[in-house]
Amino acid sequence: MSDEPFLSRLQAMRAASVPAVARHGELRLAPSLSLARGRVHEVMGDSADVFALIMAGAATGPVFWTGFSRDVESLAPTGVQVFLDPARLVLTIGLNRGETLWAAEQALRARSAACVVIELQDGPDLRESRRLQIAAEEGGALGLILVRGRAFTSAAETRWQCDAGAGGGWVWTSTKSKRGTPGAWRVSWKGRHHAPDLVPLAATASA
Repeated sequence: MSDEPFLSRLQAMRAASVPAVARHGELRLAPSLSLARGRVHEVMGDSADVFALIMAGAATGPVFWTGFSRDVESLAPTGVQVFLDPARLVLTIGLNRGETLWAAEQALRARSAACVVIELQDGPDLRESRRLQIAAEEGGALGLILVRGRAFTSAAETRWQCDAGAGGGWVWTSTKSKRGTPGAWRVSWKGRHHAPDLVPLAATASA
């Protein structure tokens, strides 16, 4: 990955200073489900990418997505557009883990991104996650780390397990949360309204 084109894009977007990009605060999908901006969150499971797309779609502004070519190039526009406008995506391919993490740090720090998605085979260690967390705090964006393999002890604010649900939709389970009590939700997609339908699993069980 060449540094200059990537940094030029970040600088151009920063110079534009789009006022619609919300920084810090919370991105709330439902009364019982929100993610803190200015923080990084880990996402695991076979539907981690759907979680990231729904969260990115709920935010307003550019979405930076970085990872290895096999991951980034699998983002088909026809699939992405179900959840958000593909024109909002800024895709960056890292040749190795170090480049991917570096690009993510720059995007999180740039103050021009609404959401930054980082695809990694194994999750960040404590040092890597702290660097990402510091960058997110500086820029105020929502950081989502998609972990394909193992997860480690990290500075992430939350950790999610996201899998396909029986009979359609998805099940999102919060397995770690620094600010609240972990929970689980059954999620379906209301495509006409470009919004997810979330039902706490406790409510489903008691119905």
